Amino acid sequence: MWSEFQEYLTYLEVDKAVAKRTLQSRRRSLEDFSSFCEANGVGGVSEVNRRIVSKYIDYLVAEGFAYSTIMQARFVSVGAAFRFLYREKKMEESVMKRVDKKAMKKKAREAMSAQERKDENEPPAHLSKEEVYELAENAGPPSDRNSLIIKLMFWTGIRASEAKLIEIDDIDLEAPSIEVYSPKTDTTRTVAYPAPEINPELRDWIRNGRLRYKDADTSDRLFLGTKGPITEHRINEVVRDAADAAGHQKEERTTKDGNVRSESTSHILRHSHAMHYLNEEGKSMEDISQHLGHSSLSTTEKFYAQTTSDRLIDEFS
Repeated sequence: MWSEFQEYLTYLEVDKAVAKRTLQSRRRSLEDFSSFCEANGVGGVSEVNRRIVSKYIDYLVAEGFAYSTIMQARFVSVGAAFRFLYREKKMEESVMKRVDKKAMKKKAREAMSAQERKDENEPPAHLSKEEVYELAENAGPPSDRNSLIIKLMFWTGIRASEAKLIEIDDIDLEAPSIEVYSPKTDTTRTVAYPAPEINPELRDWIRNGRLRYKDADTSDRLFLGTKGPITEHRINEVVRDAADAAGHQKEERTTKDGNVRSESTSHILRHSHAMHYLNEEGKSMEDISQHLGHSSLSTTEKFYAQTTSDRLIDEFS
């Protein structure tokens, strides 16, 4: 089983160039799942079924893992690996199609602490559109690139891991839309944005600002720096520094895994995108979920059946 998972990890590292932290998390998760399967007499990927996946979730709950670790790290990693193996014809059927994610979440919630349950019911930390634009105005050098990063992430809701991978050919200025690859889910989706808010800066960056960098002729990545394509870590620094300069840095918090970090990292722009379109623009939760690239088994199944890229572009541009 591990040899097949190694193929997936090599694909992430070489073909998709995912962040080192993401690759390490996927590796740990798949190593743990492989060990669990071996201990339960499962020798290869073809022997894995929904019962094994369900037992694995039960095992993680019994071992005291947090809900976020179970669903956002272990379950996501296993699911992405099996979807890859199915696409590569290493398996005759997709195991994850038979797994009821809603049921897995219900199991995993048994591991949630009282504080985690409270946090789940509270709205995420977010910024208003005006506060986001103040961040953009206070973005450090290179200000043209960093301002664009902040505004683009706010209007599209993309993750830092997705923003760093955008290539010039992924962008359709006329639509306007961007084809975004997500290392987290190993999927590609179309995101849209309001042209008047983004296109002037985006065009200027592509035609002028980006060309200042030595890698502009050899790399297709949209966002470059002095040492090559921008990293996820650098994107987080850009947002955090701009939030500090604008006076909009949220208080530091202790995460579910015990780490202490600032609220105003790049992910706050994703939350701000969702809250803006939900509260200010009146978009449906289903539309927002699709635009963010979230998966769903209940509230968006009907929506998936009738949504196209063109509809998303109309909704968010």
